Amino acid sequence: MSRKGMAVLAAVLVIPMIGGMGRPAWAQETEAAGAETEAVPMPEMSYEEYPRIDGSLACVPLCEALAVRLTGCTDAQAEETMADFTNTNPSYLQLAEGKTDILLVYEAAQSTKEALEEYEPLDMEPVGKDALVFLVNEDNPVESLTKEQLFDIYTGKITNWKEVGGEDAQILAFQRPETSGSQTMMRSLLIGDARMAEAKTELIASGMDDIIEALTEYDNSANALGYSVYYYASEMFRQPGLKFLRVENVEPSNETIREGEYPLVNAFYCVTNEQSSERAKEIQAWLLSEEGQAFVEECGYVAAR
Repeated sequence: MSRKGMAVLAAVLVIPMIGGMGRPAWAQETEAAGAETEAVPMPEMSYEEYPRIDGSLACVPLCEALAVRLTGCTDAQAEETMADFTNTNPSYLQLAEGKTDILLVYEAAQSTKEALEEYEPLDMEPVGKDALVFLVNEDNPVESLTKEQLFDIYTGKITNWKEVGGEDAQILAFQRPETSGSQTMMRSLLIGDARMAEAKTELIASGMDDIIEALTEYDNSANALGYSVYYYASEMFRQPGLKFLRVENVEPSNETIREGEYPLVNAFYCVTNEQSSERAKEIQAWLLSEEGQAFVEECGYVAAR
């Protein structure tokens, strides 16, 4: 991923569980993930025809690779297509207001969903899967937590690592701001409407890179705990000294996400609307095809189908 792409983005996203939650009220009904893919020719276009694209931080590498594949442009030119890239929540409004053509994006925060009700419905199609993952210092002896234990930690019921098989030390549980994408993911997949434990100011990280860096550096401590999106933490901003926790004794990986074995899996989407250009709609259709889904996998993601 380009450094420029990372510099202009600060937060991520989220999405309803595949097979677990209904399609958002502000999105049009679309064909369910898992349906048979159709043969759709890859849309070939000039660099000038490439649509205005926006979305989520974890989708930046996919967006850049897409520009190269469809237009034959250079990596530098692909990076230029991201010049106006925002992040998850602003991107939805940019599309709704006709300021962009297509999104590769995780689900929006509740406040953004409410704002979108004033606009025409969006056409959301799941094109990939990702997961909510938890990270600790590699010196922490804990290797796996259950969903119930994670829930109890982040709602304040469990406060010491010894309660989950670790050392006798306070759990320093980092959080994201309530309006951030990964915090929305936490609520979607784990916390629901429960009240989360109040975190100290220094334990609230504004960006996904911030929370990973903080886990690496915070007081040189093996007692910190944080969360992120799997693709981002494993491919875009992997840091030495950290390890992924297993959840329900299942390690997060592309394989366990693909097979549905890892318990905290979500979709991410390709989104258009009635105002989107024909080129944007062609790209959306292609990404849902067998060839398009193979391209998603080729870029290191887990395809939706």
